[in-house]
Amino acid sequence: MRTNINELIAGYGDIINKSLQLFSNLKHEQINKKPSPKSWSAAECLAHLNTYAGAYLKNTNRNFSKRNNNDAEKEFVPRLLPAKFIKVVGPDVKIKLKSNHVKESSRSNIDKDIVDRFIGYQNEFINILQNVSYSDLKQIKVASPFFRLLKFQLGEMLLLTLYHQQRHLNQAERAINS
Repeated sequence: MRTNINELIAGYGDIINKSLQLFSNLKHEQINKKPSPKSWSAAECLAHLNTYAGAYLKNTNRNFSKRNNNDAEKEFVPRLLPAKFIKVVGPDVKIKLKSNHVKESSRSNIDKDIVDRFIGYQNEFINILQNVSYSDLKQIKVASPFFRLLKFQLGEMLLLTLYHQQRHLNQAERAINS
């Protein structure tokens, strides 16, 4: 699970492109369609991701150090425990995790502007990555908004949110295609 600033920027860019491809032509009913009463609609997936993105961004210190020319290519490797956590929320894991951030109901009625907010968060992540130095990826700590004792390095948080978003975008795509 090695990455660098340029790969993270590309990953968030891919999320924006996939979001535009998936959601641009959908009507309110389509983005809120649930595959089953206990499954999330695409809009609920985005609501969940927006909750996490907003909370992590709020907890992110943006006092970055001066960026060096080769910072964007330097390899970043998460620490052991965060790497395991990042892997669990990643797109390839089929384990269902419980979340309290989207209430369960048989209907979904979320405004389509949720897509714009989601893309806005992706642009904020990209903006951070365009300004951060390699040393900031390791030195800046970001507290988990949901478990304050858990602190990630900035690079770990950016990788965590990227993987988490890929996972739920895949879920949103399945909901749309169901």
